[in-house]
Amino acid sequence: MLAKSNKVWLTAVSWVMLGSAFLATEMYGQPTLDSMLEKFRYREIGPTRQGGRVVAFAVSYQDPYVFFVGAGPGGLWKTINNGHSFESIFDNEGTSTIGDVAVASSSHDIVWIGTGESNLRNSTYYGDGVYKSLDGGKTWKNMGLKETHHIGRVIIHPTNPNIIYVAAQGHYYSENEERGVYKTSDGGKSWRKSLNVKVDGRYVGATDMVMDPDDPDVLYASTYDRLRRPWGFRSAGKGSGIYKTTDAGNSWTKLEAGLPGGFLGKIGLTIYPANSDILYAIVEDANSPGVSENERWQQLVAGKRAKETVGIIVYRTDDAGNSWHQVSEGNVSGRANYYARIFVDPNDADAVYIMGSRVDRSTDGGKTWHKAFRYGGDNHVLWIDPKDSRHMLMGYDYGMAITYDSGLNWYHPDELSMAQLYAIGVDMSYPYNVYGGLQDFGSWKGPSTKKGRFPIRFEDWEHVKGGDGFYNLVDPTNSRWLYSESQFGDLARIDQKTGVRREITIQDNRRFRFNWNTPVLISPHNSNVIYQGANVLLKSPYRGDSWQVISPDLTKNDSTKFGGVEVRTYCTITALDESPVQPGVIWVGTDDGNVQLTRDNGETWNLLNKRIPNNPEYWVSRIVASHHDAGTAYLTMTGRHETDHRPFVYRTTDFGQTWTLISANLPNESINVIREDRKNPHLLFVGSDRTVYVTIDGGKRWSELKNNLPTVPVHDLVIHPRENDLVVGTFGRGFYITDISPLQELTTDVIRKDVHLFDVEPRIQWVMTTQPATSAQNFAGENETHGVVINYYLKKHAVDHVKVQVYAGSVMINEISGTPNAGLNSVRWYMTKRRKRTPAEQERFERRLPFLEEEEDFYDYYDTVDFHLDPEDEVNALGQSLHSRVAYRGPFDKEWLYQRVQPRTYTVKVICEGFEITEEVRILQDHW
Repeated sequence: MLAKSNKVWLTAVSWVMLGSAFLATEMYGQPTLDSMLEKFRYREIGPTRQGGRVVAFAVSYQDPYVFFVGAGPGGLWKTINNGHSFESIFDNEGTSTIGDVAVASSSHDIVWIGTGESNLRNSTYYGDGVYKSLDGGKTWKNMGLKETHHIGRVIIHPTNPNIIYVAAQGHYYSENEERGVYKTSDGGKSWRKSLNVKVDGRYVGATDMVMDPDDPDVLYASTYDRLRRPWGFRSAGKGSGIYKTTDAGNSWTKLEAGLPGGFLGKIGLTIYPANSDILYAIVEDANSPGVSENERWQQLVAGKRAKETVGIIVYRTDDAGNSWHQVSEGNVSGRANYYARIFVDPNDADAVYIMGSRVDRSTDGGKTWHKAFRYGGDNHVLWIDPKDSRHMLMGYDYGMAITYDSGLNWYHPDELSMAQLYAIGVDMSYPYNVYGGLQDFGSWKGPSTKKGRFPIRFEDWEHVKGGDGFYNLVDPTNSRWLYSESQFGDLARIDQKTGVRREITIQDNRRFRFNWNTPVLISPHNSNVIYQGANVLLKSPYRGDSWQVISPDLTKNDSTKFGGVEVRTYCTITALDESPVQPGVIWVGTDDGNVQLTRDNGETWNLLNKRIPNNPEYWVSRIVASHHDAGTAYLTMTGRHETDHRPFVYRTTDFGQTWTLISANLPNESINVIREDRKNPHLLFVGSDRTVYVTIDGGKRWSELKNNLPTVPVHDLVIHPRENDLVVGTFGRGFYITDISPLQELTTDVIRKDVHLFDVEPRIQWVMTTQPATSAQNFAGENETHGVVINYYLKKHAVDHVKVQVYAGSVMINEISGTPNAGLNSVRWYMTKRRKRTPAEQERFERRLPFLEEEEDFYDYYDTVDFHLDPEDEVNALGQSLHSRVAYRGPFDKEWLYQRVQPRTYTVKVICEGFEITEEVRILQDHW
């Protein structure tokens, strides 16, 4: 766990040879790099109660205990026991972002997903079409419509599950033809566009849709005329409206009687099942009183705010859409692009709910409204049981909840791992902690692993700051000091010893433009010095007590792009880093595509845009200075805001005078972050809109490092400097961690060997003295192995047995059977020594074994601490005391008696086919 000795790494020429060597191994059947990368496994650690944005429900028609939960960027979850437990069932597809989910009325084994969230905000992710499962979510098949990107609704025909309707919004950041309502009559083998709306040459997408429960040939759909740009959002247009078909989508009629015209935004629909002539619509009327049509259109195109609009209004029809009348008295909600959902109680035509930052309810058909529940927040979806209106499911930014008493009380499943992380940090504590800023749920701190044998629970996480959470950086020389940030650069310094926090945002900060996700940096040369990016670079000589402006405006400073709808600030710094090798060398990237460098701590700046070949001047997602060379830096740009998902990854080795594109074989996935290993300059990692990729040759060839990581956007990566862990911050599934130490050591010389034993990282012999009570319904975040991980490489499959022996001096104290596979192999030594049991000891152990093997599920309520008792105290093979209740039912060994070893240095020996290779390992005392 502690830092290993430094290595002298290979030259660039040698790493070219390494890539060639791996290609050669593929030809001759020896281990490939990709096969070795499969051995790296991630630990999921949460957090969980903080939830994630739930946007869709689908409840079985046969069994309401079976239902599906769709998360905006967090995948699909299934319960078969009415929410008592959930399983993630959409982990390995092309996307994790859910727009809608539907189950067939004939069988809940038939499930359809429309991907791409339809709640449109700056963090909304695109999908890749529709998916179908015929086995309840065990397997999935993409059924096309990949360019629809954002799907608002999926409807399955009630008697023919091969007929599906899809309301597709289309691309978010650009115009495209794949917008409207689509229909398949053959289970997705072929599709036709059923509703095709085109206004002034642009295609208009569909966002909501309902089917008449009495006549499946009758459907209503709402269209949504919108386009987002990085600096603003055209949230309305003349193409928005409500359409009806009475012939199963062969033709559609626009409904206009009683409805507003002109510039409309998002429209939500709901139909009353007991009388399908009754529908409600929530309509964003973006017309501006007193403003001409041309002037209002120019405002919308520019993404600018209007001084006043008509607002969000509720309409009702009692004659199946032939005529509508306004029922609400004025504006009833806000941010229609993010909400605009309306639901009618299936058992009361006058009981209507509107989703928004809160849920509002009307009991008089929409005339008057009041707060419905004292629960939730930023609410997106509501399901009401058609057989019992007291039973509801609600989805919101923090997850989901279930009520059985009409919303008086709610149950929030705490174990769903859907946290949306923007930026992450680590400290140097023992064990180290991770820190993450979450979408709409502040910033949180939790353990990377726990000392004890119990999992990382949601109770192990602590809240450190509110708002939308972003950067959280800890002083690497003293974990007492935490810098925690919320949206638009709101920065606080937190004393983690005393709990005192001080707001350190620069005074008169309105003079500056701060990005939604403002970068912050602790100087690698002096941890008292911190930087923060606005439109200029700010520097604090001492922990934020005062600030200096050390640059001119580093953006393009285009005032026509300031103050846009749903953006607020643009032309801002989005990435910054200081060279760890040379003080004062600072790199800056901006959302409008500028790349800037100073080599004299801000005295002079050099714009590098023209030095970058084929520079698209897109949003700079990261710029990272090398740990090994002052002139080397890495740059990533994301074209997501331009619907360009090519991977843009560059490297410079001469202070930005020349740049090389090193994205090589990366797929078309926008890149959000890059990290260079601190020990091995050729080992790089990137996080994309889908997963993690790694290169061991400086970017000549990339390999996917997904393995058991679910498909999910990766917003941040950190390599812990002491533990050699890759910490992954996902936007929708929380934190994941994997140990990358073997990759740091993987060289040409290593793969040419027949057998190689990697450096063995030290371990701490943890002492667990307390175990707080935890909820019975909880998340089991995975701990790091409480043992020594021994990694070794075999050039080819071993015929003989592989033995891994542990020695104290010259005495062998333990022996472990190793795996004989070509490539990377791992065994775990749980810091134990063993000796043969005597016949009497074997007899006593057999009498005790039934008790040990029949431990009850409530083990963690009793005797939960784990001391180091007498050195001769017996433990199991995992090093766990048998004097307290044990989390694992074994392993126990009749033949061998295990005891803990004491902290000291030991020798590990790998024996394989005539080779004997040794490495030292230190077991450290728990001083912490």
